[in-house]
Parts: sequence; C-alpha cells; structure tokens
Amino acid sequence: MKGFKENQCSDGKSQCEDNKSQCRDEEGRNKEYKGYQEKFEKYIGGELEESESQRIEEDIEKFQVLLSHMDQTLDRELYEKEEEDIGKGGEEQEEAELGRRISKAVARKFRHYMIAAVAAAICIVPALLAGISTLLDRICYNPDQSVEVADEENDGVIVVNPFVTDMSVYMEMFCGDKGFVELRLWAEGYGRYTIDVCTQIDGENTSHMLELVRNHLYRNDFTWNRSDFPDNAFIYGNEGKSCSMDKETGRRKLEEAPEMMKIRAAVSFDGLKSMEELVDFMQRYDTQYLYCPIETGGGRYWGFSPVKRGYDLDMTYDQEEYPYLDLSQYLVRGDKFASAEIYEQHMESMVRYLMERKEFLKIFEGGAPGGKNFLDTYEYGKTLDYIRDQGVKSYGTVVYATKQELLKILEDPSVNGIYMLEGKLDLRF
Repeated sequence: MKGFKENQCSDGKSQCEDNKSQCRDEEGRNKEYKGYQEKFEKYIGGELEESESQRIEEDIEKFQVLLSHMDQTLDRELYEKEEEDIGKGGEEQEEAELGRRISKAVARKFRHYMIAAVAAAICIVPALLAGISTLLDRICYNPDQSVEVADEENDGVIVVNPFVTDMSVYMEMFCGDKGFVELRLWAEGYGRYTIDVCTQIDGENTSHMLELVRNHLYRNDFTWNRSDFPDNAFIYGNEGKSCSMDKETGRRKLEEAPEMMKIRAAVSFDGLKSMEELVDFMQRYDTQYLYCPIETGGGRYWGFSPVKRGYDLDMTYDQEEYPYLDLSQYLVRGDKFASAEIYEQHMESMVRYLMERKEFLKIFEGGAPGGKNFLDTYEYGKTLDYIRDQGVKSYGTVVYATKQELLKILEDPSVNGIYMLEGKLDLRF
C-alpha cells in the first residue's frame, strides 16, 4: 500500500483532489444562481452570448406556458360568470359589467404575482437549498474536511483529511485483524455522507458501507468496527469459558488439514507477555502477524497491528505529541518488527490520540443507529491509566499462517491454545 500522501484511494484519485472538485462545483452553483438576474438584464440589452441567451429563452418559454395555462383557466371562469349574467338588464347588467372589469384586474394582478413566485422558485430556491446544505455540513460533523500541512522537504503544502487518520487509528486498535487498508468518502449534501471502509486479508478486499446522516451512523454490518474473532477466542481472562482449543486438539485438527491450507487463527499465550517477550516470540516464528490484543482491565479487544498496513500518516498528526503513532515511519527497511519501546509508545499514542478526537468518537462510539449519541471517555481514560501503570502486555496474537507454520507455533511452550476462524487453500505453494 502506498503512502497516504501518495495515494489515498485505490481508483487513483486522491482525497484532496475530490475535495477541491467539490468546492469548485459548489462555488460554480452559487455563482450561477447569483448571476441569473445579471444575465437576464444583459439578455434584455442584447449583450448576452448566444449560448446563454438560449438558456434565458428556454426559461421564458416556461413562463409563457404557465401564463397561457393561467389565462385559459381564469378566462374560462370569467366567461362562465358572464354567461350567467346574460339576460340581466338595467342596474343588474351594469353591476355585472363592473364586476367583470374588477375580476379581470384582479386576475391580471394575480398572474403577475404568480409569475414572480415561479421566477423566485427557479432562481432563488436552488440557491437557498445549496445554502442549507452548506450550513448543515458546518453544523454537523463533517468527515470531508481537509487541512493543509507544510511539506518542508519539498517546500510546499499537502492537503490531508484528518478523518482518514482517525479511522486508521480506530480500526487498528479495535479490529486490526481485519486489515484496514483504505477509506472512500462521498459527500451527498445536507449533512449526509457515504463511507466505504475497506479491509483486506491476504489480498482479498471487503467493503463495509456506512451512512453518516447528520451525526448519526447507519450501517448494515454491525460488526464493521469489531474484531472478527468472538470475545472469548483467547484463553486469558475468560476463566475456562474460552472457545479456544487446547494445544493437542489444535495439533490433531491441523494434521488433518490439507497441506496447502492457510488459516487465520487466534493464538493464546499461557499468560501475559511484555513487549520484549512478544517481539522475541514473533521473531522466532516466520508468519504473518495481524493483531496483538493487550490487557486493559476491560472487556472488548484493544490492541495493535505489529506490522503497519494502510496509509502512511506521517504528515497528518503532530509527531512530537503522539510519538510512533504511525509504525511505518520507524520500521527500517529489512526489519520486520519494531522494538518493544516503539510498540509501547505506539499503543499509548493511539489511545491518547483518539481521546482528543471527541467529535469523531461521538459518532463512531454512539448507541443505536439514529439514537442519541454518547461518548464514554471514562473507558479511554481507564485504559490509558492501566497501560501506564501495568505496562503494555499481550495475551495472544492473531496470525494468518500456513498449516506448517501453525504446527511450529503450537510447539512453543508459552502457547496453550488456538482458535481457528477460517482457512482456505493457497494454490501459490
């Protein structure tokens, strides 16, 4: 996956280009509505270009159709009234004639008001609706906002979207085993956005479509922001209620599997491993490590991906404030894993970073779709205090490994269980 500042979308269009295009479209619409009266005056004076004059003439034809319809309807009613008055004489006939003249005058005035109202609807209402859409985008949380960041290396600026950084950190911490790789965003207007969160396992992409409508998130997949593994996939902390298999059972299952099988599995340790012990373990067994859950003293999974995938975020956050938030900056070419110290600071920076993104969390941590949003800041503060006091320690790891690699991992004395989620034949062997 290329860096964030090099390629944000798989279709080759960068997020910043999309934002500039949307701004140009909105400015164009506003200028069109505001300039309609000026163009009409130029048309009357014969100063308007032929293509623009044709558009004004089309609008005039619409007015003529409406006027003709109104004339026919109102005149028909007046003629019917006149026929009723035929045969009347004397003062009654004079009163009827006066009434007809008054009715015709009222009808003409009414037609003038209707024409003005239609003109306002054609020229003003679209501009008003565009203004309402812009106002809602400002009032509601807007994931499509961009900021300019100085690029000192190239003596310029780079336009970035903070929402992409927020989502990248969020997805890595809570469901890193899904493999978040990219995000697509479409502004639909009136505070509404369509969001495609794309995850990837072994080159296979999965789209999770979300609808953000005026601060409320609607989704068909209610597990889009959770790990694919059940809450009790690991042995540690589940007090005998884990669905993980013991080592011997897991070994027998694997020996029955085809030789070309690749499996996504949750490997449980017999206790907590420090980051030094975790790095040592991963270096001993050559396989693909997706996610390392850590102990936080809470319920759901919190963790990190030991090998960064997805966007490069180096230009989108304060590196001094959140050290090692982006692991890809610190993985030296040829090094498969970072140091224990970097993983510790990486995990703490992710928690602190999300704590500061309250508007983001209020939407993606909300309750039922369409319900009242809430934000549990206590959970983040509690987790931060725990890892500062107890250290960052892991009770297992999620791997995507071959049958042979998993059999070797099960031989490690510190492994005491395995939960195999899914597998497939890999014909590339």
